[in-house]
Amino acid sequence: MKVSIRVGFGQPEEEGQHPLEPVLKKVAGWGYDGIELMLMPPRLFRGPLGAWSPGLTQEDRKTMVQLAERYNVEIATLSADWAWGYSQYMPTLDHWQRGMEILKSDIQLAKDLGAKAILVHFGASRSDSWEQAKAMATELAEEGERQGVRVGFEGGIFAGIGLGGLKALARLIDEVHSPWFGTYEHCYWPRGETQPHEEIELFGHRIVCLHSGRLDFEHVDYEKMCAALKKIGYDWYWVFEVEDMGEAVAKESKRGFDEVMAKYW
Repeated sequence: MKVSIRVGFGQPEEEGQHPLEPVLKKVAGWGYDGIELMLMPPRLFRGPLGAWSPGLTQEDRKTMVQLAERYNVEIATLSADWAWGYSQYMPTLDHWQRGMEILKSDIQLAKDLGAKAILVHFGASRSDSWEQAKAMATELAEEGERQGVRVGFEGGIFAGIGLGGLKALARLIDEVHSPWFGTYEHCYWPRGETQPHEEIELFGHRIVCLHSGRLDFEHVDYEKMCAALKKIGYDWYWVFEVEDMGEAVAKESKRGFDEVMAKYW
């Protein structure tokens, strides 16, 4: 299994440097195989540091691919984190016409960067009906198929739509019935009600990518988790969402991943 870390753009260290380069330099030094690139609009008051698909030129995209190759760090996945902010102003999915356009732009960006999957969600926006959510998910699956990028809806966020929890998301994936649409598995245990191995067994082949926060050896049985992953045949990336916890936690997560792999994989 490969290991990745979620990151955004960084502060250039010298004039003319692309804002992805200082990030790739650090990640390579930490020993990660890949990154998950966060997609956010540029910051109005702290400089243009947002990885924002509508604003990235073709030249930007080529440069990013070249930098990833230079540092031997794969741009494996993308994450549409801007959806949280968007949903604050668009409380229902009725208002998501522009949001869907941006998500499709994000999927196109994933293709251009060589990423194989993208994490999507609708933030805190709620749906008026099952058919509405299904139609939007189907639209994203179709765009994913066109671009050759798998679209994963983050499992723990789905309940916020108002149509049910994890089992409802599994049903939605089955009804969309596309190999290009599934779930981004990110278990919230012990805050949530199900443990990682239980969620993995629930979603099975529907899992697009594996996500987690900081390793929690006190509450999570990683032997059971790895056994569940082996059972469903998942052997791609484990993405750590710890970028806001500092360099020490990023390094700690890589060491913990290596420990889990050595023991149980």
